[in-house]
Amino acid sequence: MITLSKENLTEYLKSQINFLDYSKPLIISEVGEGSVEEDGDGFINFVFRVSDGTYNLIIKQCRENSRMVEDFVLPVDRCELEYDTMMIRKAIVPQYVPELYHIDHVNKVFITEDVSYLRIMRFQLLKSVQFENFAKHIGTYMARTAFYTSEYYLETSDFRNLSIRFMNDRMRKIMDDGMFLVRREGHDPVGMTLDPNFERFARNIVYDKDVMLERYKLRHLFVTKAECLIHGDLHTSNIFLGQDDMKVIDMEYTFCGPIAYDMGYLLGNFIAQFSAAAFRPFDSEEDRKDYQSYILRTIHDMYTVFCDEFTCCWDRDAKSIYKKIPGLQADFRHTTLAECIGFAASANLARSAGEIPYPDFDSIENYVQKHNALCLTIILSKQILLRREEYRDIDEVISDMLGVEHIYKSNITEW
Repeated sequence: MITLSKENLTEYLKSQINFLDYSKPLIISEVGEGSVEEDGDGFINFVFRVSDGTYNLIIKQCRENSRMVEDFVLPVDRCELEYDTMMIRKAIVPQYVPELYHIDHVNKVFITEDVSYLRIMRFQLLKSVQFENFAKHIGTYMARTAFYTSEYYLETSDFRNLSIRFMNDRMRKIMDDGMFLVRREGHDPVGMTLDPNFERFARNIVYDKDVMLERYKLRHLFVTKAECLIHGDLHTSNIFLGQDDMKVIDMEYTFCGPIAYDMGYLLGNFIAQFSAAAFRPFDSEEDRKDYQSYILRTIHDMYTVFCDEFTCCWDRDAKSIYKKIPGLQADFRHTTLAECIGFAASANLARSAGEIPYPDFDSIENYVQKHNALCLTIILSKQILLRREEYRDIDEVISDMLGVEHIYKSNITEW
C-alpha cells in the first residue's frame, strides 16, 4: 500500500485517472495546511486537494493511523464503505453528494469532487451567517436517503443484505461509546472523558442517574435498531453550503442504524449553536435574538421537512404492506421526535462536556461567557433528554429551550 504525499501524488494520479491535464504541474495542497475554516476540524484522514485548472479534486486515503492522533488505529476498509454509501446516496439525491470519480481498492484511496467552492457550515454559523434554504435541503436529503434504504421501500432480503454489507463494526464502536457513555471512574476504559477544566460543573449532570439511564437506553437503541443506511457523523463540519446549494461529505461511519439518528446528531449541533449564541459577542441584542430565532426556526423546519418528505416518499413508494395502516405514520412521527431529541441531547452532552475541542464554544474568547454557554447547553440538554418522550411536537422542544435559557440568564450575574 502506497503512502500518498504531495511529492508522489502526481505520479500516483497518472496511474489511476486519465482526465487530468498533466502537461503542466498540478496544484496540490494537503488538508490541514489551511485554516480550520477552510479545511474543517476533522483529525482522522489524509486528504489532498488537487487542481489542473479544470478539475478540482479531493484525494482521500484511509490509513490505519489517524492524521492527528498517532495511537488511534482505524480499519482501512472504511474507504470502500464510504465510497459505496456515497454511490447509493448519489443515486437517490444526486444534488447533495459530491461527484465521484474513482476508487483504488488496493491503496485505499478514493477521488471525489472538491466542493470547497462552498463553505463549511459550522464556521459560517459562527459568523452568524443564515442559510434560509438549509432546512429544506437537509430535511430532503435525510428523508430520502433514509426512506429509500429502509425496509419500508426495499425488499426485506435486500435490506438485510444492505445491513450486512454496511456492518462497519470498528468505526461505529467509536460512536457506540463516545456519544452515550461517560467514564464513571478514572480507570474506566469505556466512554468519554470529561473536560478537566469543566468537570466540576459537568459531572453533576452527566453522572445524574436519570441522565445516565436515558443515555444507556439510547445507546442500546443506537446499537440494535437497524432501520436505514445512516451517515453516522452528520454534523455541521461535514456539510458544505451556499445559499441555495449543499453537499454532504465524510461518510466513513456509515452503517444501518436508527432513522432518527442522523437528524438527532445534527440537531445537537444546533442546540450548541443556540447556547453559544446566547453568550458570544454580537453587535446588538437585536442581532443576537435574530440569530437565535434563525437557529430555532431551522430546528423546527429540519424536523418538519424530514417527516413530511419521508411520509411523502412513503405514500408514493412504500411496499403495499405498509400503506393505509391507520396510525402507522403518526406513530412514526412521534417515535422519530422522541428518538431524535434524545440523540441530539446525548450527542451535545458528549461534545460540550468532553475533552475533545468543540469549535461552537471554543470560538468564545471570554472565559466567563464561554463557561456560561457551556453550562446553558448542558442544562438544556438534560432538560430535553429527560422530557423527550413527553413532547408532542417540535414546538414544545423549542419552547423548553427558550424557557431554560430565560431561567439560566435570570439566575446569573455576569454574561
